[in-house]
Amino acid sequence: MIKTFRKIRQNLLIQNKTSSYFKYAIGEIALVMVGILLALQVSNWNQNVQKEKLEIKLLSKLQEDLTNMYSDIVNDLKTMQLGDRSHFRILNYIDKNQTYKDSMCFDFYWLIKDEYIYPVTSTYDVMKREGLNIIKNDSIRLSIQVAFESVFSRLVRSNAFYPNIEEFFSPYFQQNFSPNNDDTLIFKEQFPGYMQVFPYKKKINNEVYNITIGYVPKAFEKLKKDPIFSMLLRQAYSYRTYKINRYRSAKYVVKELNKMIDRELKKRK
Repeated sequence: MIKTFRKIRQNLLIQNKTSSYFKYAIGEIALVMVGILLALQVSNWNQNVQKEKLEIKLLSKLQEDLTNMYSDIVNDLKTMQLGDRSHFRILNYIDKNQTYKDSMCFDFYWLIKDEYIYPVTSTYDVMKREGLNIIKNDSIRLSIQVAFESVFSRLVRSNAFYPNIEEFFSPYFQQNFSPNNDDTLIFKEQFPGYMQVFPYKKKINNEVYNITIGYVPKAFEKLKKDPIFSMLLRQAYSYRTYKINRYRSAKYVVKELNKMIDRELKKRK
């Protein structure tokens, strides 16, 4: 093609057709420019197609991550709510001056249970490397940022606003409680998707062990009047209430974000 253009220009010069030569040269330049613009347009189109494919792939993977995280959040929230329930049961035992019953050991167990989420950030990290603008839907992009930068970050252990409840109670429990070893006491509670049952059997080195839970106060009557235990209960309640509210917020955000992504993916098909 280039040789053909060169030959045409040479013939025009030989024939002394200067004006035709310049017109042809201008036309040739214009043709080359059009070719360059078309090539750039095709290149941009290809890049946009690749970006859209990557966007859809990232949204699909993020949806999987969020679905797994949702299950963890729901189960963690259930644990926190059991702690909240046990907190008020223990207050009721004290207020009504009840005598100790063996089943109370389970409430003392759940009282000090704590949980943290472990966000799956691999897909979100890829989005940040590619530039979050790869997500075209403004609402989805903003919701993703809020979820990972604000909601989840407040429920990870490394960034917890309040102390770990189990560690908070630990010194007091070490001095005033003993582990429950009575494997005749049965605890059952329905968690999302499964039943939590204690005791359960575990085989280690051909030996079968009954795994129990629960904490038994060494002196329940003294415990009921202990101002230190009363203060610990009050402080732990504020910690747990804060976390329950944060977990509820995380549960809502993940659920709504998954719905938004699902609608967007269906629209793109």
